Amino acid sequence: MTAGLTSIKRLVQVDQKPIGRTPRSNLATYTGLFDSVRKLYAATDQARAQGYDAGQFSFNVAKGRCPTCEGEGFVSVELLFMPSVYAPCPTCHGARYNPQTLAITWQGLNIAQVLQLTVDEAVTVFAEQAGIRRSLDVLRDIGLGYLRLGQPATELSGGEAQRIKLATELQRNQRGATLYVLDEPTTGLHPGMSIG
Repeated sequence: MTAGLTSIKRLVQVDQKPIGRTPRSNLATYTGLFDSVRKLYAATDQARAQGYDAGQFSFNVAKGRCPTCEGEGFVSVELLFMPSVYAPCPTCHGARYNPQTLAITWQGLNIAQVLQLTVDEAVTVFAEQAGIRRSLDVLRDIGLGYLRLGQPATELSGGEAQRIKLATELQRNQRGATLYVLDEPTTGLHPGMSIG
């Protein structure tokens, strides 16, 4: 059973642990495709005229995010005698960004609207952007076309988190023979990739 093991250059464990423990972590940030999206926005004529860089389009950086919710998109509401609940931010209404950042558009969409796109929708929007398209194609090929780019990590199942990790690994430049070990094999990745 060990025949061929000497040709393996890398061993990658792909588990079902969450890709993040807060809503700030999402599919777009985890896979790295959001870095390229933010650079696209920073390169627009509108953004350059305002002196904005890619950091302006990060909901983790103070300059572009909503000051009320600090880029979370929601606020905690304290209830007397009951656990706190979360409600959409009264300032940005869940958009995560300040109005100046939301005024910048690319292909008619602001940055918050991009985060609301599903992977399938984003494939069409970013059809001409090779780096972004590569990430999206892998995500779609392993059956995650229905997820939103900005879908919080806290809303993902273990199987979805595992597939996002696998997609992130597969979109990288190949570095030789790699063995992927899934901690709990899942079905439904893709007819050609199903492991059971």
